[in-house]
Amino acid sequence: MNWRRLLVVYALLLAVSMVATRFQVVAPTALRATTVPITRVSVSVADNLRHAYDSLVHERELARDNAKLRGENDVLRQRNEFLTREAARLRQLDVITRTQAPNAVGIAQVVAVSPSPLMARLTLNLGRNAGVRVRMPVTVPGGLIGQVIDVSDSKSTVVALVDPESSVGVSLDGGGGGRGLAQGLPPDRMRAEFSASVPIKVGDVLVTNSLGGVFPVGIRVGSVEKILPLGPNDLKRVVIVKPAVDVGVVEDVTILEGL
Repeated sequence: MNWRRLLVVYALLLAVSMVATRFQVVAPTALRATTVPITRVSVSVADNLRHAYDSLVHERELARDNAKLRGENDVLRQRNEFLTREAARLRQLDVITRTQAPNAVGIAQVVAVSPSPLMARLTLNLGRNAGVRVRMPVTVPGGLIGQVIDVSDSKSTVVALVDPESSVGVSLDGGGGGRGLAQGLPPDRMRAEFSASVPIKVGDVLVTNSLGGVFPVGIRVGSVEKILPLGPNDLKRVVIVKPAVDVGVVEDVTILEGL
Protein backbone atom coordinates (compact mmCIF):
# COMPACT_ATOMS: atom_id res chain seq x y z
CA MET A 1 0.00 0.00 0.00
CA ASN A 2 2.82 2.39 0.86
CA TRP A 3 4.49 1.92 -2.48
CA ARG A 4 1.29 2.96 -4.22
CA ARG A 5 1.20 6.24 -2.21
CA LEU A 6 4.81 6.94 -3.07
CA LEU A 7 4.09 6.33 -6.72
CA VAL A 8 1.16 8.77 -6.63
CA VAL A 9 3.27 11.45 -4.91
CA TYR A 10 6.05 10.97 -7.43
CA ALA A 11 3.61 11.32 -10.33
CA LEU A 12 2.18 14.55 -8.86
CA LEU A 13 5.65 16.08 -8.37
CA LEU A 14 6.59 15.14 -11.93
CA ALA A 15 3.49 16.79 -13.28
CA VAL A 16 4.08 20.01 -11.30
CA SER A 17 7.66 20.14 -12.54
CA MET A 18 6.59 19.76 -16.16
CA VAL A 19 3.95 22.47 -15.83
CA ALA A 20 6.42 24.89 -14.15
CA THR A 21 8.97 24.29 -16.88
CA ARG A 22 6.46 24.72 -19.63
CA PHE A 23 5.12 28.02 -18.34
CA GLN A 24 8.46 29.46 -17.07
CA VAL A 25 8.67 33.19 -17.67
CA VAL A 26 11.56 34.22 -19.93
CA ALA A 27 12.98 37.69 -19.34
CA PRO A 28 12.30 40.03 -22.24
CA THR A 29 15.25 41.09 -24.38
CA ALA A 30 14.81 44.71 -23.32
CA LEU A 31 15.02 43.73 -19.68
CA ARG A 32 18.18 41.72 -20.29
CA ALA A 33 19.70 44.62 -22.20
CA THR A 34 18.96 46.86 -19.22
CA THR A 35 20.56 44.55 -16.67
CA VAL A 36 23.77 43.97 -18.69
CA PRO A 37 25.29 47.42 -17.84
CA ILE A 38 24.44 46.90 -14.18
CA THR A 39 26.17 43.55 -14.26
CA ARG A 40 29.20 45.04 -15.98
CA VAL A 41 29.35 47.88 -13.45
CA SER A 42 29.16 45.36 -10.62
CA VAL A 43 31.97 43.32 -12.12
CA SER A 44 34.05 46.48 -12.68
CA VAL A 45 33.45 47.65 -9.10
CA ALA A 46 34.46 44.23 -7.81
CA ASP A 47 37.63 44.28 -9.91
CA ASN A 48 38.49 47.79 -8.71
CA LEU A 49 37.94 46.79 -5.10
CA ARG A 50 40.15 43.75 -5.57
CA HIS A 51 42.89 45.86 -7.21
CA ALA A 52 42.60 48.48 -4.45
CA TYR A 53 42.95 45.78 -1.80
CA ASP A 54 45.96 44.29 -3.58
CA SER A 55 47.53 47.75 -3.89
CA LEU A 56 46.93 48.45 -0.19
CA VAL A 57 48.58 45.17 0.79
CA HIS A 58 51.47 45.87 -1.58
CA GLU A 59 51.94 49.40 -0.18
CA ARG A 60 52.00 48.05 3.36
CA GLU A 61 54.64 45.54 2.38
CA LEU A 62 56.66 48.28 0.69
CA ALA A 63 56.31 50.46 3.80
CA ARG A 64 57.61 47.63 6.01
CA ASP A 65 60.50 46.98 3.63
CA ASN A 66 61.28 50.70 3.45
CA ALA A 67 61.27 51.02 7.24
CA LYS A 68 63.59 48.02 7.50
CA LEU A 69 65.96 49.51 4.91
CA ARG A 70 65.96 52.87 6.70
CA GLY A 71 66.89 51.13 9.94
CA GLU A 72 69.72 49.25 8.25
CA ASN A 73 70.87 52.49 6.59
CA ASP A 74 70.95 54.26 9.96
CA VAL A 75 73.09 51.48 11.42
CA LEU A 76 75.48 51.63 8.47
CA ARG A 77 75.67 55.43 8.70
CA GLN A 78 76.50 55.24 12.41
CA ARG A 79 79.18 52.65 11.72
CA ASN A 80 80.60 54.82 8.95
CA GLU A 81 80.67 57.87 11.23
CA PHE A 82 82.41 55.84 13.93
CA LEU A 83 85.01 54.48 11.50
CA THR A 84 85.55 57.94 10.00
CA ARG A 85 86.14 59.41 13.44
CA GLU A 86 88.45 56.59 14.45
CA ALA A 87 90.44 57.08 11.25
CA ALA A 88 90.74 60.80 12.01
CA ARG A 89 91.89 60.04 15.56
CA LEU A 90 94.53 57.64 14.27
CA ARG A 91 95.76 60.23 11.75
CA GLN A 92 95.97 62.78 14.57
CA LEU A 93 97.97 60.39 16.70
CA ASP A 94 100.29 59.66 13.78
CA VAL A 95 100.89 63.36 13.11
CA ILE A 96 101.61 64.10 16.76
CA THR A 97 104.00 61.18 17.24
CA ARG A 98 105.91 62.25 14.12
CA THR A 99 105.99 66.02 14.70
CA GLN A 100 105.63 66.66 18.44
CA ALA A 101 106.45 63.71 20.67
CA PRO A 102 106.59 59.92 20.24
CA ASN A 103 105.41 59.11 23.76
CA ALA A 104 101.64 59.47 23.39
CA VAL A 105 99.43 57.82 26.02
CA GLY A 106 96.33 57.92 23.84
CA ILE A 107 93.58 60.04 22.36
CA ALA A 108 90.79 61.34 24.60
CA GLN A 109 87.48 62.97 23.79
CA VAL A 110 86.55 66.34 25.27
CA VAL A 111 83.28 65.71 27.13
CA ALA A 112 82.89 69.07 28.88
CA VAL A 113 84.21 72.64 28.72
CA SER A 114 84.15 75.07 31.65
CA PRO A 115 81.43 77.69 31.07
CA SER A 116 83.29 80.36 33.06
CA PRO A 117 84.87 83.13 30.93
CA LEU A 118 87.62 83.48 33.56
CA MET A 119 88.67 79.84 33.42
CA ALA A 120 89.55 77.44 30.63
CA ARG A 121 89.17 73.86 31.79
CA LEU A 122 88.41 70.78 29.71
CA THR A 123 87.09 67.43 30.93
CA LEU A 124 88.35 64.34 29.09
CA ASN A 125 86.89 60.85 29.00
CA LEU A 126 90.19 59.16 29.97
CA GLY A 127 91.52 58.91 33.49
CA ARG A 128 93.68 56.92 35.84
CA ASN A 129 92.48 53.59 34.43
CA ALA A 130 93.92 54.58 31.02
CA GLY A 131 97.27 55.60 32.49
CA VAL A 132 96.59 59.35 32.70
CA ARG A 133 98.44 61.24 35.43
CA VAL A 134 98.65 64.80 36.68
CA ARG A 135 100.96 67.18 34.73
CA MET A 136 100.73 65.20 31.49
CA PRO A 137 100.77 67.50 28.43
CA VAL A 138 97.69 67.62 26.21
CA THR A 139 97.96 68.58 22.56
CA VAL A 140 96.48 68.41 19.04
CA PRO A 141 98.21 68.60 15.64
CA GLY A 142 97.61 72.37 15.54
CA GLY A 143 99.41 73.04 18.80
CA LEU A 144 99.51 72.71 22.56
CA ILE A 145 96.28 72.62 24.58
CA GLY A 146 97.52 72.53 28.18
CA GLN A 147 98.23 69.98 30.89
CA VAL A 148 96.33 67.61 33.15
CA ILE A 149 95.70 69.00 36.64
CA ASP A 150 93.26 66.46 38.11
CA VAL A 151 92.56 62.77 37.47
CA SER A 152 89.83 60.33 38.49
CA ASP A 153 89.45 56.69 37.46
CA SER A 154 87.65 57.45 34.20
CA LYS A 155 88.05 61.20 33.62
CA SER A 156 90.64 63.95 33.82
CA THR A 157 90.67 67.75 33.92
CA VAL A 158 92.93 69.85 31.72
CA VAL A 159 93.90 73.46 32.34
CA ALA A 160 94.16 75.19 28.97
CA LEU A 161 96.85 77.71 28.05
CA VAL A 162 94.50 80.69 28.34
CA ASP A 163 93.50 79.83 31.92
CA PRO A 164 94.97 82.32 34.46
CA GLU A 165 96.55 79.42 36.38
CA SER A 166 98.37 78.14 33.30
CA SER A 167 102.02 78.84 32.51
CA VAL A 168 104.35 77.43 29.86
CA GLY A 169 107.94 78.15 28.86
CA VAL A 170 108.14 79.49 25.30
CA SER A 171 110.81 80.40 22.75
CA LEU A 172 110.82 81.89 19.28
CA ASP A 173 110.30 79.25 16.63
CA GLY A 174 113.06 78.62 14.12
CA GLY A 175 115.97 78.88 16.52
CA GLY A 176 115.45 82.57 17.31
CA GLY A 177 116.16 81.89 20.98
CA GLY A 178 114.82 84.09 23.71
CA ARG A 179 113.38 82.13 26.58
CA GLY A 180 110.13 83.47 27.94
CA LEU A 181 107.18 82.51 30.11
CA ALA A 182 103.60 82.66 28.86
CA GLN A 183 100.64 82.78 31.24
CA GLY A 184 96.91 82.63 30.62
CA LEU A 185 95.10 85.90 29.94
CA PRO A 186 91.31 85.30 29.98
CA PRO A 187 89.22 84.90 28.06
CA ASP A 188 91.24 83.80 25.01
CA ARG A 189 94.81 85.14 25.03
CA MET A 190 98.17 84.69 26.79
CA ARG A 191 100.63 87.17 28.22
CA ALA A 192 104.31 86.34 27.68
CA GLU A 193 107.41 88.00 29.07
CA PHE A 194 110.84 88.02 27.39
CA SER A 195 114.11 89.71 28.09
CA ALA A 196 114.13 93.24 26.72
CA SER A 197 117.01 92.27 24.46
CA VAL A 198 115.03 89.61 22.59
CA PRO A 199 114.26 90.82 19.03
CA ILE A 200 110.62 89.75 19.05
CA LYS A 201 108.03 91.14 16.62
CA VAL A 202 104.36 90.78 15.78
CA GLY A 203 103.64 87.56 13.93
CA ASP A 204 106.47 85.57 15.48
CA VAL A 205 105.54 81.99 16.34
CA LEU A 206 106.17 80.76 19.86
CA VAL A 207 106.88 77.13 20.73
CA THR A 208 107.45 75.26 23.97
CA ASN A 209 110.89 75.06 25.53
CA SER A 210 112.28 72.98 28.38
CA LEU A 211 111.49 75.60 31.03
CA GLY A 212 109.56 73.92 33.83
CA GLY A 213 110.33 70.42 32.59
CA VAL A 214 106.71 69.59 31.71
CA PHE A 215 106.25 69.97 27.96
CA PRO A 216 108.22 68.46 25.09
CA VAL A 217 110.30 71.07 23.25
CA GLY A 218 109.07 72.57 19.98
CA ILE A 219 105.28 72.26 20.24
CA ARG A 220 103.51 75.27 18.75
CA VAL A 221 101.95 77.52 21.41
CA GLY A 222 100.75 80.58 19.50
CA SER A 223 101.78 83.72 17.67
CA VAL A 224 102.67 87.23 18.86
CA GLU A 225 99.65 89.46 18.35
CA LYS A 226 100.78 92.64 20.12
CA ILE A 227 103.93 94.01 21.76
CA LEU A 228 103.38 96.31 24.72
CA PRO A 229 105.52 99.48 24.96
CA LEU A 230 108.73 99.04 26.91
CA GLY A 231 109.14 101.51 29.78
CA PRO A 232 112.52 103.10 30.66
CA ASN A 233 112.90 100.92 33.75
CA ASP A 234 111.38 97.71 32.34
CA LEU A 235 113.64 94.67 32.18
CA LYS A 236 111.05 92.45 30.56
CA ARG A 237 109.29 92.85 27.24
CA VAL A 238 105.60 91.92 27.44
CA VAL A 239 103.73 90.55 24.44
CA ILE A 240 100.16 89.39 23.89
CA VAL A 241 99.93 85.93 22.32
CA LYS A 242 97.09 84.44 20.33
CA PRO A 243 96.93 80.66 21.02
CA ALA A 244 97.48 78.33 18.10
CA VAL A 245 94.37 76.34 19.04
CA ASP A 246 90.89 77.50 20.05
CA VAL A 247 90.09 75.12 22.91
CA GLY A 248 86.39 75.90 22.59
CA VAL A 249 86.07 73.88 19.39
CA VAL A 250 88.41 70.98 20.15
CA GLU A 251 86.79 67.51 20.16
CA ASP A 252 89.68 65.05 20.45
CA VAL A 253 93.04 65.61 22.10
CA THR A 254 96.21 63.57 22.50
CA ILE A 255 97.70 63.01 25.96
CA LEU A 256 101.48 62.79 26.12
CA GLU A 257 103.75 61.24 28.69
CA GLY A 258 105.30 63.87 30.92
CA LEU A 259 108.99 64.59 30.73
